[in-house]
Amino acid sequence: MAQPERIRVFDSRGEDYKQAFQIFLDHTDQKRNAKRWLQGVVEKLSARKVFIDAGEGNGEVTGTFAPAFERSIAIEPNAFLLNQLRQAIPNAETVADSILNANPPAQGDLVLCSHTLYYIPADQWLTHLERLVSWMSPSGVTIVVLQNRESGCMNMVHHFFGHRFELRQVADMFRAKHGDRYDVVITPDPAHVDTPDFPSAFAVAEFMLNLLTIHQAPTRQEVEEYIRAHFATPDGRYRVPVHQDFLQIRNVQR
Repeated sequence: MAQPERIRVFDSRGEDYKQAFQIFLDHTDQKRNAKRWLQGVVEKLSARKVFIDAGEGNGEVTGTFAPAFERSIAIEPNAFLLNQLRQAIPNAETVADSILNANPPAQGDLVLCSHTLYYIPADQWLTHLERLVSWMSPSGVTIVVLQNRESGCMNMVHHFFGHRFELRQVADMFRAKHGDRYDVVITPDPAHVDTPDFPSAFAVAEFMLNLLTIHQAPTRQEVEEYIRAHFATPDGRYRVPVHQDFLQIRNVQR
């Protein structure tokens, strides 16, 4: 008996991953909405000397905000992405290391970690968050961005793997441990993936399911049925909610 076809398991350095990620980027307003939201934060900073971007990837976000700061430091352990980043933003300082091992050469007025915690075990999130906050200047802000646990995308991840990414949980843990030393706030912001056809919607679903390490991939038929049941629109398109949460941490000014 033939085995059922299963979704692909991506290597983040592989061509399939890059193609699926690009399909996601081509059809979502998530990045655009994040940049708009972050721009509002940047404009209100009392100082804009140093921007630290942790887990920046290929440099897209760093490139957007680097001109607003005197100095930009990008932290990225993936050699392939780091090379892309250096080509895209030659003036940015780069640190080829993980968050826990990196030692940025200056404190950041903005410390940003966007959509990186997916790839870090949940029991290490608090340690990583504390590390990020330790890089923050006294008047600065640390911002962590992740998909909202109840977004359509995260509901799909939970359906197939029984897992949710809980940004609010680590925020509560940080608040409980550090008391009233910091202001800790989570702000939701809506975003969607809109695709004109089913193959694009399926590619996005595959990409999103690969946020987790896949030990037993669901079948292609199962994922196709889920997409049609939850993301199809009356006009024949597909719309996937990918709402984001923005966790902000600041020193309490006394």
